[in-house]
Amino acid sequence: MPAAYGLSRFDFKGKSLLKNFFFSPLMIPAIVVGFSLFQFLLVKLNLTVTSSLLIGHILVIIPYIIRVVGSSLEVFDYAIEEAAMSLGCKKSQTFFKVVLPNITSGVMAAFMLAFINSFNNVPVSMFLTGPGVSTLPITMMNYVEYNYDPTVSALSVILMILTIGIMYILEKTLGLSNFSA
Repeated sequence: MPAAYGLSRFDFKGKSLLKNFFFSPLMIPAIVVGFSLFQFLLVKLNLTVTSSLLIGHILVIIPYIIRVVGSSLEVFDYAIEEAAMSLGCKKSQTFFKVVLPNITSGVMAAFMLAFINSFNNVPVSMFLTGPGVSTLPITMMNYVEYNYDPTVSALSVILMILTIGIMYILEKTLGLSNFSA
């Protein structure tokens, strides 16, 4: 969020270069990202499997978060923020009391998109997991490879129902129905 705020709020030299840097994981195939992260995090830095998996998935979801939160910030009227500061709010108070409540729907949309993309990113997970550590998508893929029964289909339906439930809750709490007159 700080990167999205900085990129949408301020004009500075090298802004387009920084944007391209943050969006670069989208341009590289996931299998290349996974292998590169394996070589760097596990082989070169000797990190644990869990921490490398966390770092890998954070790297993969950063472009989605910056894009969606940045879109929310692009339509945000910064005059409201300036008015709050002119009335005595500190910059941190202004962000948490004025900016964040106005972009909450964008933040939640970014969370959902990032979670779904992280959950579906099997190549990065496969390269960064090791013995005894496995994510649900890898387990599902391995199960389908060696077994022929409807267990994975049932799990997929449960995941879809869970996603629909979360989307319904988000719509009721943050949706467009709250903005009607």
